[in-house]
Amino acid sequence: MYSVALAVLPLAPVHAQAGRDTTRLPSVVVTADRLPRPVASTTSAVTIIDGATLRAAGITQLVDALRTIPGISVARAGSNGAQSSLFLRGGESDYVRLLVDGVPMNDPGGAIDLAALTLDNVERIEVVRGPASVLYGSDAVTGVIQIFTREARAPRDARIALRAGTYGTRVAEGSVGARGAHGGVTLGLAHHAGDGILAFNNAYRNDVATVRGDATLGSVHSVLTMRHSENAFEYPTDGAGQVVDRNANRGERRFSTSAELSRSFGPRVEGIVTLSSLELHGRTSDPSDGVGDTLGFFAYRSAGAVRRRGADARVVVRPGASQAISLGVELAAERQRSADSSNYDVSLNRFGASRITRAAYAQWVGDMRRASFTVGGRYDDNDVYGIFRTARAGVALRLWRGARVRGAVGTSFKAPTFYESFSTAFSVGNAALTPERSRAWEGAVEQSLAGNRVQLSATVFDQRFRDLIQYTYVSPTAPNYFNVAAASSRGLELEARGDVARGVALWANATALRTRVDDSGFQSGSGATFVRGGRLLRRPPLTVSAGARLRRFSRSRFDVSVLRVGERDDRDFSAYPARAVTLDPYTRVDMGGEYSLGTSDGSWRSTALTLRLENALGARYQEVANFDTPRRVILAGIRIGTLR
Repeated sequence: MYSVALAVLPLAPVHAQAGRDTTRLPSVVVTADRLPRPVASTTSAVTIIDGATLRAAGITQLVDALRTIPGISVARAGSNGAQSSLFLRGGESDYVRLLVDGVPMNDPGGAIDLAALTLDNVERIEVVRGPASVLYGSDAVTGVIQIFTREARAPRDARIALRAGTYGTRVAEGSVGARGAHGGVTLGLAHHAGDGILAFNNAYRNDVATVRGDATLGSVHSVLTMRHSENAFEYPTDGAGQVVDRNANRGERRFSTSAELSRSFGPRVEGIVTLSSLELHGRTSDPSDGVGDTLGFFAYRSAGAVRRRGADARVVVRPGASQAISLGVELAAERQRSADSSNYDVSLNRFGASRITRAAYAQWVGDMRRASFTVGGRYDDNDVYGIFRTARAGVALRLWRGARVRGAVGTSFKAPTFYESFSTAFSVGNAALTPERSRAWEGAVEQSLAGNRVQLSATVFDQRFRDLIQYTYVSPTAPNYFNVAAASSRGLELEARGDVARGVALWANATALRTRVDDSGFQSGSGATFVRGGRLLRRPPLTVSAGARLRRFSRSRFDVSVLRVGERDDRDFSAYPARAVTLDPYTRVDMGGEYSLGTSDGSWRSTALTLRLENALGARYQEVANFDTPRRVILAGIRIGTLR
């Protein structure tokens, strides 16, 4: 398997080197160590996606921005707005902590639907691969993804963009910003809508508002961010992908905010306090609409809410110019409640629970001559699942000209969901559950050539997942959830990128992945989703992507990417027991570009005509069994802006 991936490497310089950007990088990365640190000093595998690159390529959905990142595979059950999951380095879909300006977006227990996350007013995205629970606690098992919203960089800044195209897709977004001597503020608004790819009941809408402000007074710096989104999605499919329902729909309101205050106490000591909040309200409605429903005169309604509050305080001590020691404490409170009813159970089933986590962590990072290092540990104490300890260590050595050899090892965990711990309706929770846990290591070699114009890297990783939680029926009063299953994933990531000529950059990457169920727990039979010795579902053993970015002409920009995803195991739930199926491999080509209409004096230099083609060759493929994906999508529009 790995020899196939190695054979791809010479074809073209690749997309995003570990510790490198998909385009020209900022000089520092924040998410890997929760400190601004030079990219070349990090010991983690990091990819940074610049917001300007996303806008030039016409990418507005997070799931599309992540498709070609090494180690990532995505599964979307339809068009925009459909349930979208992410698998990083073969881990479960709830093993990645996703942050927006430092606020965790995951549900308690790690679940996250990427369909609700658009890229309006985004400055950059940072993707960290590998265990990160030492800094981020639960859910950061295989990595962390953080979205940073854009801050004002000019005294006055205004932009508006309009696009429309295939499947009734409409996108409108705009932002205004201002910066003064002591700070700045940016406001962004966006509207996304579409008719969907199915014959009826497949419309999608998402409205987003963002605010980011910062101020500096003497040695005190503060940042305030807010994000509000409200989306709705109509879906005619049942759980097996059959198009049968004319009125099923779901919606969500999500409001997040963060406030960070930092103060320097001399040149070597800094104090940082961060407060975060997430309010999430979701609903599902499927009134009875006749015999077209697969379960007869079926009706179902549900409503739920998640509330998360977090407070983090840390002190950063710099004993030397190239070292930093972080000592921090964290308090996090989570609450979830829901109610649902159906024609099979006319009574309203209510559920509500909460839990509090107290944590302390320490980290030491630095550079010493030809070496960079990271070492840290964390202690979590939760009032439900108890005490959990995690640790990580990494080192990067510059052994010869233009090269780094990097290695890291760490542990991580994912807390049980509220339903697994507390449920009383339809199932019985188990308060004695412990978190799912992981142990992982990785090693990498990175090489820069031709005066840093070409970068190559190869990363080997190995992860073991233990105490995975599964459902089983014992009796009407006995718990249904237990820590019983185990799995593993190991693989190779190859990356390269290079500037082959003035204004021409090529990139490519390949991920070879081997996943295995080590202990199937309670599951057995051909329809089981966990089969001992089998592969984990929807994880391709080989993914290859490549592309080019053209900036040769002053008024035009053009981006093209090609993604090849290998076959994946899945289950067909149209009958019971579910039938094992193999999803066919597919190749997807995306293109995006813009032509500038800016005036010579620069006052309107960000004005441009835009064009994007998604799945330009119209490939037929499924990322989830029985759920079709969009064919060719064409979006055209205009962006108008002034930087002064």
